[in-house]
Amino acid sequence: MISTFIRIGFVLIGLVLMAVSFWMNSHKKIIVNFAVVWELLGLVLICIGAFPGFSEWTKWVGSGTSLGLFCVGAIFLFEEVRTSVILSQLMLKNRELAMQVALLNQENEFIVKELEKVTKTLEEIYEEDTVCR
Repeated sequence: MISTFIRIGFVLIGLVLMAVSFWMNSHKKIIVNFAVVWELLGLVLICIGAFPGFSEWTKWVGSGTSLGLFCVGAIFLFEEVRTSVILSQLMLKNRELAMQVALLNQENEFIVKELEKVTKTLEEIYEEDTVCR
């Protein structure tokens, strides 16, 4: 009896995981690579719950043990999704900062060239002024 509930739980968690990863990817909260991994894991969970051959292990362990493993697995899964969201946000911020640094370096090169032109012009003016005296 409890193994049927766990199998249904696997299917539901797989569907929720696939829906959440798709939603997070569409709202730019998670990068595509992580979304694909979570979609595949959701598909595996659905297969485990839908096909009795994959969930045969739930009959071999006690009902309390399998329920406990299911709950611990669900908590672990939630934490890993949260970690991948944090990593995705950090990767996106890192990419944005790299673009800003590149723009600042380009602007810095332009300023250095302009400064060299001004310095050269001032040196020429100074040389003409000292030659005239």
